[in-house]
Amino acid sequence: MNTNEAKEYLARREIPQLFESLLNGLMCSKPEDPVEYLENCLQKVKELGGCDKVKWDSFVSQEKKTLPPLNGGQSRRSFLRNVMPENSNFPYRRYDRLPPIHQFSIESDTDLSETAELIEEYEVFDPTRPRPKIILVLGGPGSGKGTQSLKIAECYGFQYISVGELLRKKIHSTSSSRKWSLIAKIITTGELAPQETTITEIKQKLMQMPEEVGIVIDGFPRDVAQALSFEDQICTPDLVVFLACTNQRLKERLLKRAEQQGRPDDNLKATQRRLMNFKQNAAPLVKYFQEKGLIMTFDADRDEDEVFYDISMAKLVEKYGFTHLSTGKLLRNELSSESERSKLIRNIMERGELVPSGIILELLKEAMVANLRNTKGFLIDGYPQEVKQGEEFGRRIGDPRLVICMDCSVDTMTNRLLQRSGGSPRADDRTAITKRLETYYRASIPMVAYYEMKTQLHKINAEGTPEEVFLQLCTAIDSIF
Repeated sequence: MNTNEAKEYLARREIPQLFESLLNGLMCSKPEDPVEYLENCLQKVKELGGCDKVKWDSFVSQEKKTLPPLNGGQSRRSFLRNVMPENSNFPYRRYDRLPPIHQFSIESDTDLSETAELIEEYEVFDPTRPRPKIILVLGGPGSGKGTQSLKIAECYGFQYISVGELLRKKIHSTSSSRKWSLIAKIITTGELAPQETTITEIKQKLMQMPEEVGIVIDGFPRDVAQALSFEDQICTPDLVVFLACTNQRLKERLLKRAEQQGRPDDNLKATQRRLMNFKQNAAPLVKYFQEKGLIMTFDADRDEDEVFYDISMAKLVEKYGFTHLSTGKLLRNELSSESERSKLIRNIMERGELVPSGIILELLKEAMVANLRNTKGFLIDGYPQEVKQGEEFGRRIGDPRLVICMDCSVDTMTNRLLQRSGGSPRADDRTAITKRLETYYRASIPMVAYYEMKTQLHKINAEGTPEEVFLQLCTAIDSIF
């Protein structure tokens, strides 16, 4: 059996996933008799119905559902040494941690002279200086990680690292290296690059950025094992952004990118493999970061500016300690609750009528009361939409401290709405947009005048990029806090 056949067999039988789960169980349970423990785990695999039913935490007991802390106390290196002691006969004991099973054939190749590089110990960040903020941007291939990472970096003055681009440049510059030739083949077939090699490249890149206030890293980690390795060898991230996208949209974008850029890893076979790897690894990875309270998830099926708008709102919430309330989201949540009020709202919407402002105010008030003790303020998006709603909001809840009006031309709004609908040139689409904008102006002009007299109103020039608009929003909020 050659190397490719062996790898195909391991992947088809879900062996790497099984090994990862067994190792996680050993790390968390620390059994006195590891052999007996593993025998019990393998019996459980049979009861579950096979390797494909095993998840990353299948053998983590309910009492120890989260992995031990990675910072402070006993380090993961010493923890793993307790699991695999130095006098063990395990053939790969030179590793402080085990790489995923599909990486053994590369990292254990004695003809590759770079093993020392993989386990080199050094501090990535200068301990005498404040550590830069680290934002990880995750998502499937084609979810827009690169685009959103660049927008976030530009908006906050951070540096940007694309892990995929980092590896591609290394492959191109070291094409004569046997190791990197093998890695190039792995990436071209849609597999993940070796974990320790990738971590080493990220470390070296980070060490070239000693004075940055923040760094956005696109495309790493891809699974829980990589997340553990990143935290152990580099740091715990300050924020993880996950771009959720349907498989169909990912395929469409990858095919389009293949036509435009001609990347070698965007071939059909590699694309299918990458999507399969992402599907297997995404859920446990998201769950892992959710348990640590680090992740924010965004719907990435939409236009890139819409996605970044949501990210900007989330960052405003984080920056100022606000709670973001969207009337559209509150309505959707209520409709999914199967309450008596949800039935009333559904009947109204099915008749094609607008939901009464009284119901919307009830939802807003309930959400505000629920979050009152855990917030410094509320950022309410898209409400009120007319003077009558503003007056009712003031009577039942209170007048806002700040009102922000996003101001841009009719042409700009029309073009953005057309782009959102796929750039449709149809005359009836333009007519519908024109009527919608007329309705908006009839309501908004008197509403702006109303709030100019009652409270602080800031007009934001929304003609610019999302990054420029975000900075104006921060300036407006800073003016009253």
